[in-house]
Amino acid sequence: MRVAIYIRVSTDMQAEEGFSIEGQRSRLISFAESQDWVIHDFYVDDGYSAKDLKRPDMQRMLEDMEKKLFDVVLVYKLDRLTRSVGDLHSLLKTFDLYGVKFKSATEIFETTTAMGRFFITLVGAMAEWERGTISERVRFGVEQMVAEGRRPGGVVPYGYTQDEQLIPEEAALIREVRDLYMSGKGYKSVAMIMNRSGKLRRGREWTDATVAYTLENPYYAGIIRIGSKTPAGTYVNSKRDERVKCVYGKGSHEPIFTQEEYEELKKYMKRKSQGGFSKVGEYWFSGVLRCGRCGAAMFGRLTTKRTTTKGIVRTQYYICSNRHHSKTCDLPIFRQTHIEHLVFQYINQIQEDMEKLNEEAMKIFADEGKKKSAIDSAKRELSKVAERREKWQYMFVEGLIGKQEIRKRMAEEDKREKEIRQRIAQEQKAFSGIPRIEELVGLAEGWAYFDDQEKKEIIHTVFDKIVVNTDLRKIKGVKNKFFDAYIQEISFN
Repeated sequence: MRVAIYIRVSTDMQAEEGFSIEGQRSRLISFAESQDWVIHDFYVDDGYSAKDLKRPDMQRMLEDMEKKLFDVVLVYKLDRLTRSVGDLHSLLKTFDLYGVKFKSATEIFETTTAMGRFFITLVGAMAEWERGTISERVRFGVEQMVAEGRRPGGVVPYGYTQDEQLIPEEAALIREVRDLYMSGKGYKSVAMIMNRSGKLRRGREWTDATVAYTLENPYYAGIIRIGSKTPAGTYVNSKRDERVKCVYGKGSHEPIFTQEEYEELKKYMKRKSQGGFSKVGEYWFSGVLRCGRCGAAMFGRLTTKRTTTKGIVRTQYYICSNRHHSKTCDLPIFRQTHIEHLVFQYINQIQEDMEKLNEEAMKIFADEGKKKSAIDSAKRELSKVAERREKWQYMFVEGLIGKQEIRKRMAEEDKREKEIRQRIAQEQKAFSGIPRIEELVGLAEGWAYFDDQEKKEIIHTVFDKIVVNTDLRKIKGVKNKFFDAYIQEISFN
């Protein structure tokens, strides 16, 4: 019987716990020899999480399975294969389809009977539950740290060192940005003035998005915040699309603004965003929005006037140009608020999960034909850094390490991440398809304070193309509600 041996290690810590690549390899070779199996090949994913099947050698193994190059898949433990019940079901169906058996060297599974399938699914569910429990525990611990005024790690905002020490010259630039904005300048004008005077942001130009993010960020007023603010003013955990509490705490770092100055700034931003209305700018996504069915541009229109208790109301919507002009497309009409919802849902996912951002980056590299082996390696290292951060946070929450130790560890991980990202930038000279994370954060945090023209300008600054689609053909009974739809593709400037 021909056997495919699958090996996975996601972190250096697992290597220390006995799950190293060579450790798994030697034990699986011994097991295969004890069964008189012929080893077809080794499929090794080093530095990949089991949260999904997007792993190079996992995909190579599935391709070889379609070619019927082996008869059984052998792993050291089930969680080396996957930690997702959904992916487990999918794999078992695929194994059945090609007549391939599955075997764990350390667990007893029988996949040919209903009871055996139930048992292996139960074990898979336990692995998925374990992963979710750790994430929830870490989230709770991080929220508690913020409520107590302790920063949970990560990249410190511009203006401070990683030890949260104020950098005077950068603080002066931040105050100048505030003064320019309070004098009546818009975000884009502030960015242009700062750039033209050579007052850059650590060597990078200011944008309207980074200006908005800087002005809105409560950290500069001595406040720590965890949570992702949507345009509607609610705070959403995008992984589950549930509303969650946004936690604030008074930080121990030296603020740049007083809380009174910050509140004054927020009121001014809100007042400015509500003043005036430009018909030119009221269609925020015109020029970048595309139909997911035919690829044509979508343009904005207003509904007919209707009288409500608030007066005469007209609603912005977008329609596919092929549907409007030649009736050759049947994509439903999208309200502007629906497009806004879908775009920020996409942005929230990027903000919440940096690993997803890395995967999207690598996907775009592949689409542009610029993917390199060095970038692949760097991406795996970034994944390791993210998982180590989660481990340190978990250990701190559990009281296994102290405050000084976690600060030291998080600083080390931040340094590693910076070095890795610098390597990626050097390898990929044409790195133009991914927005800077500050731009996306600034777009999400400052959106409620933009006026119509600024919203249109910033959409065109950040995005090159936004493709929307839905599986529905006719929309009925969904007045004032969002129907099922999705962002099919986004590309960035």
